[in-house]
Formats: sequence, structure tokens, C-alpha cells
Amino acid sequence: MNSFRVPRGEISKMLWQLSMPVVIMLCMCHTARADELATNEGEDAVDISSLSKMSLEALMDIEITSASRKSQRLADVASAVFVINQEDIRRSGATSIPDLLRMAPGVQVARIDSSKWAVSIRGMNGRFSNKLLVLKDGRSIYTPLFSGVYWETQDTPLEDIERIEVIRGPGAALWGSNAVNGVINIITKTSADTHGVLVSSGGGTFEKQFGTVRYGSKSGESSDFRIYAQHSGRGDGDDSRGASANDSWNISTGGFRFDSQLTSRDTFSLQGDVYTSAYNETYTLYRLPTLSDPTYSFVQQASSEGNGGNLRSRWQRTLSYTDSIALQLSYDHYQRRMVVLDEVRDTMDLDFQHRFALGGRNDIIWGAGYRYSHDNLGVTPYISFSEPSKGAHLMSGYLHDEISLVPTKLSLVLGARLEYNDNPDLAFQPNGRLIWTPLPQHTFWGSVSRAIRTPSRGDSDITYRYRTLPPGTLGNPLPMQLEIIGSSNFASEKIIAYELGYRTEPFHRLTCDVSLFYNNYNSLRVLQTGAPYLLSPASLSQPMLLSNDMHGHTYGYEISATAMPYDWWKLQLAYSYLKSYMSLDNGSVDETNRSNAASGSPRNQFSLRSLFSLGNQVELDFWVRGVDRVDSIDSVSIAGYVTTDIRLAWKPARTVELSLVGQNMMQSRHAEYIPEFINTTPSEMPRSIYGKLRLNF
Repeated sequence: MNSFRVPRGEISKMLWQLSMPVVIMLCMCHTARADELATNEGEDAVDISSLSKMSLEALMDIEITSASRKSQRLADVASAVFVINQEDIRRSGATSIPDLLRMAPGVQVARIDSSKWAVSIRGMNGRFSNKLLVLKDGRSIYTPLFSGVYWETQDTPLEDIERIEVIRGPGAALWGSNAVNGVINIITKTSADTHGVLVSSGGGTFEKQFGTVRYGSKSGESSDFRIYAQHSGRGDGDDSRGASANDSWNISTGGFRFDSQLTSRDTFSLQGDVYTSAYNETYTLYRLPTLSDPTYSFVQQASSEGNGGNLRSRWQRTLSYTDSIALQLSYDHYQRRMVVLDEVRDTMDLDFQHRFALGGRNDIIWGAGYRYSHDNLGVTPYISFSEPSKGAHLMSGYLHDEISLVPTKLSLVLGARLEYNDNPDLAFQPNGRLIWTPLPQHTFWGSVSRAIRTPSRGDSDITYRYRTLPPGTLGNPLPMQLEIIGSSNFASEKIIAYELGYRTEPFHRLTCDVSLFYNNYNSLRVLQTGAPYLLSPASLSQPMLLSNDMHGHTYGYEISATAMPYDWWKLQLAYSYLKSYMSLDNGSVDETNRSNAASGSPRNQFSLRSLFSLGNQVELDFWVRGVDRVDSIDSVSIAGYVTTDIRLAWKPARTVELSLVGQNMMQSRHAEYIPEFINTTPSEMPRSIYGKLRLNF
């Protein structure tokens, strides 16, 4: 196991900083515990931790839905699963969904600037990471432009999230293309769970201001609803010299949810959101020189904006404990205006599912889906498309069968999904899983899966003029413009994944989860050098053609453990190890993309959370994280770091909570990622502090 590479002069300082929170925690916990034992609990005493309310056995019994499209116990899942529940969210001190994902083993989260993140699972990280499928209540939030997620527009109120289910490993047999390395499903609370008024507000040095107002109530005898409005504003980060990076971010969102029990067997839900956002960016842009302006590159500060909305409806009929049908229809619209590209997109998604039992041993789920997405893409001097306006169809069907070989002991899961899109490309994505529970406290599982990443608009018909080289470079006598050119022949990227896992509860107050994986990739995206041609009598163009000419493999393991030494103290550990090897095919010399794929994610990561309940009204939480060095992103290395977040919360009354959060407390600032595609200036994450007031009545 490689150790975290920290400069020698920082080691003693880091050890001292790490030891001080431990000493403080132990002293405060001893005092608080003594005070609690010496004081009788009155009517106004409030338990704000709920640590003792949920034993670790109950944590293993949490019902999840993303791994097999049905509700099942976490302990019975034949996948690498990590669940971030509402208590984790509330006590994390995080203010965004990507920051919450840092808890999960195997998930790489790196902040690029104030508004942007690179998020992936088991490697292949990047701002435009395209091998991770992200869902919100089962609705895909990825964009067909690059098969990734605009994280800067996902500003769901954290108080409304019930849990986040993180599935590491392919989920394509159930969820479809792009669920290559994993699936993240953000599941919000039902309206019945959010009655009353919630007001949450705060601000600080980096999180400048944020606030949420929510109201929920019943609507008739069998229906519930909620409405909300939220605003968040974040200040500028620092560049590598400590100056302002001009990357501030603001977003305002609003929405509703309505849930109804139509009959004893039928439920219906309708929810929607709208948002508008603005964020600053600093670009390094390239151009061909002219007589009036002989420069090859320039820096431009710009304000970008985006807005959009979505609507999701779901009807479900329960016929029995193992028999149900569901129909979900969603619509999503957004538009973005940036220096390099304008995009307007509308997407409609229809999904049908039927679950039933067969013969007492087979639990079968089958379904079909249809998605249509249409875009209008603006033309800029930097990015253009051969078809500025285009629609894309995707049709799919899937079958999933869980076979009980030995009741409560051994099960076999077989499944597959077929997809057809406009490429055309018939995608077959099967998987097989085996789960064995010899004893209630011990579960072993293994799986073999095939998944694909279908071509996006950015693969098939993009032209991206990303750099200009002066005369004399590469032996050329004229200025040369480098262009990335998409191809209609670009094929799907493929993976065959092998996984093993072990889940155990060896003691009453300890649970452990271990996963091992080996991923074999083929037909990965790189560039092939085309033949240069004259743009004008005074300049050349060098086309770089997108091709499927890289293969490789990754392997690693992930460990997570939760312990409760006492009812008032919870510890949560996550560690992951990743190793990647990539090789170029068919004469490609694209070392940049090969290096990004092989070394653009940290080899080692860890997260350690320590949650203390100091009596019945005070919480003290520490979160220590470490991320290994990233050797190469666009030929630049990023140093590893260890940092700490601290949260202190006080609840003087049942409806009031005051909290103070310090983030990135172990250094004044640190870099986490460099954009690998669009040349925006990254910023370093500063040490920050914010306060928060929450009223709930």
C-alpha cells in the first residue's frame, strides 16, 4: 500500500494537528458524559444525535432500492453499496452533494473551483467524467452532450434528502448505458416526512450566504405536499498565487412535491424543480494571430449562466409483497450560456417496470424505457458541431431474476439489458451475481458484469479548437491550430468487471464491508493525429480525431467500517486503493489522455468521521480526510493532502439548532483538480468557517 506523499517538513506539523482534535474530543467527551450521568433528563431535554436510536444492526437492515430496483436490506445486496443517510448529511457540515460523496469509499471527489467538481467511482475522473450514472429519485440527471453531470446545478436542499445510495461497480444491466463504474441515486423524502415549517440560513468566509425555506402539510385525507425555495452563494477561491480566482457562484432554486395514496394499492407522486444560476469563470483561450493582434493566447474573465427545470411523475400499484408495477415519466429542460458554448436541451424519459414472483424461488423484475433528448447548440470561435440542432432516441428493455438456490443462504442473480440508439448500436449489457450468507453475521458475494458507455454528442460531431502553436513548433513553419474532431464512427467504450465482497457484523457495535474489483476496459476514447491542412495561406490546422484506440485495466479494493464504542460516540472509516494501467492502440500517440486515464485519480484515499453527542443538546463532529497525490492531469501533478472539517452544534430548544462549521482546517488552501478539457482556471480550496441557524416546527 502506498503511503500518502507529504513533504517532510509538514509531517510533524500534520501529526500535531491530528493529535490535538483527539485530545480535545476525549476531554470534552469525558466531561460531557459525566455531566449527562449526573443530570436527570427533563421534559425540555432533546436528543439531537439519534446515534443511540439506530443500532448498527439496524444500519445493516436499511432498505435500499438502487442495487436491484426493489426494496431490500443492505445486508442482502450482492453489490458494493454505501448509504449516506440523513443523519450523516446533517452532521457532515457539507453544503453540497459532491462534498457529501467524499464519505463513500471508492468515490473520487475533487473540487475544481467554487462551482465545479470532478466526481467519479473507481477512477477515470474528470469534470466531464462519463462513466458514472447519477440519478435523482430514479431520474437520470446526466447530459447526452458529454454523458456526465453538471454538478454546479444540482442544488437540492440537503434537508430534503432521505439518503444517497452509492453503488460501486457496473449497474448497466438495470440502469443502462453510462452506469459503467457505478451508480449514485439521490433519494428525497416523501412529502409525509416533511410536514411543518423549516427555515435554515447561514453564511461565512467562503460559503457567503445560503438559506432554505420549506413548508409541508397534508392535502386531504390521503395526500401530502411540500414546497421550498433556496438560495446559495459562494465566494471566490484562490489561485495558486493566493489571488482571487474570479470563480464566485450563485444559484436560486424552488420546487414542490406531492404524494398521494390513491387507493389501498395505488400511490402517485409528482415533483418538480426550477433553478437559475450564475457563476464567474476565467478562461485561457487560443486563437490564430493577426497583424493587429499577434498573440496566440489570452485570458478572459467571464460570467456564465444557466437555468432550467424538471418535472417527474410516478405511479405504482402494489399487488402483493412481491408483485407490483410502476410507471415513471419525467421531463427536463435546461439552457447554459458560456464563452465556449451555448446549449439548450429538452429531455423526456419514460420508464415502465413490473416485478413478480415465479415458482417460489424466482423474484423477477422486467421493464422497458424510452428516452428522447433534443438540443440546440450555439456556434462559438472555439466549439462547434456539424449539426447544431439534433434529437436522439434511446429504447431499452431489461430482465432481472433473483433465484433462491438455498433459502436465506444462497442466491443467484442473473440480468441483462438491451439498448438501441441512433448510432445505431445495439448494446447488450448482462451481469451475474452470487450471494452467500452462511451465518447471519457474514455475507459473501461475487459478480461478473459487462457495461458500455455509449457515444455522446461530444464524441460524434464536435469540433473543438483548443490550442494554437507558434511557428517552429513540431517543425512547422506556420502557426498551427489544434482541433479535436468528433467521428460518426466513434463506437461504445466497453468494460468487463469482476467483483468480490464480504460484509460482516463481527461484534454488536462493529460492522465492516470489504470489496475487491478488477475492471478490463476496451475501445476507450483517445486522439489520433490526422493529416494537417492549410486553413489560410498563413496558417495550418492539425486535426486530432477521436477514436477508440486505448485499452487497459484497473484493480483495487475498498474498506468501510462503522463502530459505536458508546451510545454517544460513533466512528465511521472508509479507505480505498486504486491502480490503473492503460495502453494505446493502432499507433495513437495520445499520451495526455492515456496519462489522465491511468493517473488522473488518487491511488489512496481515506475518510474518518468521529461523531460525539455531548449530553442531549450538543454535538461535536470531526471529519478527517486524506487524498493521495494525483500524478498527471493534462501533464500537471497535484499534491496529496490531509484535511479536517469540524462541526459544533447546539440545540437550546426542540425546534432550534445552531451550528458552527470549520472546513479544510489543516491548511490555508489546497489544490484538488485541474480541468482536463475546457481551459478554465482552477482555484484552490481555502480554509473556511460558517455559521448556520436551523428552525424546524
